[in-house]
Amino acid sequence: MSHTVTIQEPQAKPQVSQTRWCGGRSGAWGNVSANRTYDFLYDPLYIVSSEKDHNQANIQATLIQSKLADPVPSFISREWKGHEERHREALRQLAATDTSFQMPKKVCEDPDVTGKNRYKYFERPFLPFYQHTPFNVVYAANRAEPYTFPPPSAKYLPVPSKYTVGTQTDYRDAEVQTDPYSPEYVVCQDTIPELLTLATLTWGRGLPAGQAEVEMIERAREKRAWEATLPSLSDTTQFEKRRRMMNAMERKEWAFREQEIEKLQEIRLEVLKELLKKRDKNQNEVSMARLNAQWSTLQEAKEAKLAQIQHTHVSAMRKLTGKGKNIEGKLERRNIIKDYSDYGSQVYGPLSRLGRFPDNNSEDFVVKNHYLSTYEGLVELESCLPDFVTQPRIKPPKPKVTTTKDGFLKRAARMDRELAEVHKV
Repeated sequence: MSHTVTIQEPQAKPQVSQTRWCGGRSGAWGNVSANRTYDFLYDPLYIVSSEKDHNQANIQATLIQSKLADPVPSFISREWKGHEERHREALRQLAATDTSFQMPKKVCEDPDVTGKNRYKYFERPFLPFYQHTPFNVVYAANRAEPYTFPPPSAKYLPVPSKYTVGTQTDYRDAEVQTDPYSPEYVVCQDTIPELLTLATLTWGRGLPAGQAEVEMIERAREKRAWEATLPSLSDTTQFEKRRRMMNAMERKEWAFREQEIEKLQEIRLEVLKELLKKRDKNQNEVSMARLNAQWSTLQEAKEAKLAQIQHTHVSAMRKLTGKGKNIEGKLERRNIIKDYSDYGSQVYGPLSRLGRFPDNNSEDFVVKNHYLSTYEGLVELESCLPDFVTQPRIKPPKPKVTTTKDGFLKRAARMDRELAEVHKV
């Protein structure tokens, strides 16, 4: 059992429970605990994996009950139950190898339902609501002598108690669908039922019958009717007539077979056309994908070439503009005052194409501090702040005084009230 249900009765003095409760829920079902202190000794369903776990559970129970008297009686064995299981398993193996050895019979004790074991036969029904319900008592069944059936009489044949039947259901998956059940049959003498001519049709191969199967059945009926009209072989005078009728039927069957072959050829041609269309469609898709890839590659190369031409054009225009400013080719000294007075000059905003990168080594100016990069540092900084920063003090605003010391209304307040009245109107 994974859990144990304990029903506690109200007591006069409160006691401290030594069990570990799984949850704090209690009610008509009692308190639910994971295990009790001496379950490893009393509960036959409580199993430990080894003798080491048994000794550990025994030590824990001893520590819990160290201040109290030992509640376990002296006749209760404190040894591990696994030794008995090993001894019983060894006896089973010996009995399997040695036929002369007999296993000792296990003696079951008297259930004693109405005596000391009465509490084992109480149970509480499982109800979806909590109510105090009376206990159900399960008593032992009366032992009755086995009933002996009378021997069967030889007048009537024995009827078998089991039959082999086949079943079929509509609620089964297609992967495990079986063939419909076909019962056995008995054919009367000198009779050939028409249904037996369809014995070659099985489920999935002709059944359920479609248009082709119906046409085949009709042709078989016509052929049987034609065979009934044939003259007998014993009549020599009708032999020529029989030969002419058979030749005519043979020509008719050959014509029908030619029609069937033509139908099959037409179906194959249609399938071949569909396959050719599908192949052409796949080839067109592959060709379009290849052309799109080539077009994308050429387009990317074109855009890269245009970007290079644009860059070259801008560089050439910049050089021409620089040469146009100094047509005569005179050398001019640097005007430092002009450079520092113009915030768009190379002093304030140098161009990266000239080899100046203002953002270089910008990481050197980044503040790296223990107090700003770690949580502990932030907590330490916060502890150093004064109280009015973490616990702001808010003072309620004082009411606006609209009267003078003599109790007269001020001119500004009187004007505000008149404006409010005018606004309402």
